[in-house]
Amino acid sequence: MIQPVSLTVMPGDRSLKYRAWVLQGRSGRYLVIPDDRFPSRKPIRFFTNEYDASRVLDAALALRPALAAHKLVAVEVDLSEALEEAAAEGNLSHADSFVVLDPGEVYDFIAQLKNRKPS
Repeated sequence: MIQPVSLTVMPGDRSLKYRAWVLQGRSGRYLVIPDDRFPSRKPIRFFTNEYDASRVLDAALALRPALAAHKLVAVEVDLSEALEEAAAEGNLSHADSFVVLDPGEVYDFIAQLKNRKPS
């Protein structure tokens, strides 16, 4: 099982440009979705492709329609730069960690979201 990693831990070799997808609102902040497996963590979720990011966005909007007001979109980012920006924000009450979900983990995560009560 994947574990959230602190925002202050930069992935691997900084000279490599690792591209990932993330859900971002018009404010520039990344969407944080709680995970039942990590009740004390608030991870930003990154994805390996746009399709998976879009699927999670659709599931999140179905669960919480009010999120539509944030104009969330799936955007491609440089993972190191995105982590630097999130850590520099310094608001650990918003996000304190990150995970990069592979397609199999996305499937499990969407199933978890679908089992929650809508609000």
